[in-house]
Amino acid sequence: MQFGRKFAAFIGLTLLLSSAEFLLRNTLAAQNAQIVFSTTRHAYTEIYVMDFDGGNQERLTRNTAYDNYPTWSPDQTKIAFVSNRDRELLQIFVMDADGTNPIRLTDGPRRKGDLDWSPDGKKIAFTSWNGQDRQNPRITVIDADGNNAFELTDGQEPSWSPDGRRIAFVSGFDWEDQIFVIGADGNALERVTDDIAIKATPAWSPDGRQIAYMALLQEETFQLYVMDADGGNRVRLTHKPEHHMDPTWSPDGQLIAYVWSPDIFVNPLAKIHLMTADGKYLKQLSGDHNGNEYYPDFSPAGLAVPPTAVSPTSNVSTLWGRVKTRTPNLQ
Repeated sequence: MQFGRKFAAFIGLTLLLSSAEFLLRNTLAAQNAQIVFSTTRHAYTEIYVMDFDGGNQERLTRNTAYDNYPTWSPDQTKIAFVSNRDRELLQIFVMDADGTNPIRLTDGPRRKGDLDWSPDGKKIAFTSWNGQDRQNPRITVIDADGNNAFELTDGQEPSWSPDGRRIAFVSGFDWEDQIFVIGADGNALERVTDDIAIKATPAWSPDGRQIAYMALLQEETFQLYVMDADGGNRVRLTHKPEHHMDPTWSPDGQLIAYVWSPDIFVNPLAKIHLMTADGKYLKQLSGDHNGNEYYPDFSPAGLAVPPTAVSPTSNVSTLWGRVKTRTPNLQ
């Protein structure tokens, strides 16, 4: 009887891994979607890109500076990010998708972060703040060339809706952040969450119907949720005692990559993981090195390649809000 249970468990695990591999092969493989992210695996925080399954990890930045908050342009030819490479406060840069030709877009006395590119590729929304502890955060929108800055609202962590008409963001006081939605022109402000859990990192689904986000619960760990864009039908996706943070949707809406960490203050061991959009765990994407990975961003669309050109790697078996200011090396 004991052998029978173990054999059944083995068969169940085998089927689960096979179904995970099948899902990876038949959802994103034809699109060749990629994930850009930041890592502390080197002496300085750098930006990497990898395939949707964690393969072909490539380093894009190499300098003695802090490079973080990477986000794809809609056409996948550019990556916006923040850096202090000019020995100043964090400012916004844009580089080619291969890491070349970085161009600085912003200046001024406020730190920048939490980037999101508009769906038409014409604008970039971001958070700016004073001091190390995110004093007086504001969301600003600029043209993709850095011109025509427009202060949208008080708040942080903007996420543009797929139709470009609305921006979800986080706002609140005394660790009581909630998720709001505002028109891209600064009108029609609407609060979409109202419970006592602290919210952070809202992310629109590709079809615009849902928003994924992380919430700090009574057990004092961040967990991932998804809800309708109006705040209804909230569903908890993760249930482990560790932190689950910073969700990003695959371009087909079937997968969510996120940051997993047992701690967010001391030796966080933060790694990027992958699950289905209904919360079924698939695999760890980033390696088992000593560094941490943060701020993953799925490419908005895949590259035009044949479905057989990409296959998943063989290891299928295998805050942020104010919390962001307390992660390692944050400037």
